Amino acid sequence: MVSAVTAAGVGVIVLVHTAIAAFCARFFRITLKTRWGSILYTALLVPLIYAVTTLVLGAIGLGAGAFDSAGQLIVFTWAFPFFLGWSIDLFWLPPPEQLEELPE
Repeated sequence: MVSAVTAAGVGVIVLVHTAIAAFCARFFRITLKTRWGSILYTALLVPLIYAVTTLVLGAIGLGAGAFDSAGQLIVFTWAFPFFLGWSIDLFWLPPPEQLEELPE
């Protein structure tokens, strides 16, 4: 059975990874001109950022021992936040075409 502190640590990891995915997806959609470019950069660079944050947050002790297998760890702390963050950008934020021009 997982303690409340461990569950809270996993929750922090999920929130941080969701925020990273949403921010990166939004950043790439706004800055890159092609649709495939933003998809490719999001799909390749966000997991690299996840690897770093997982190592840092794991070294602090967040979520230590919460999962029995590596598959559970990847699904709960990488896949779920990745698709949740990406869907936040796609469905709840306005498209980049509706944004006003930024001053130089």
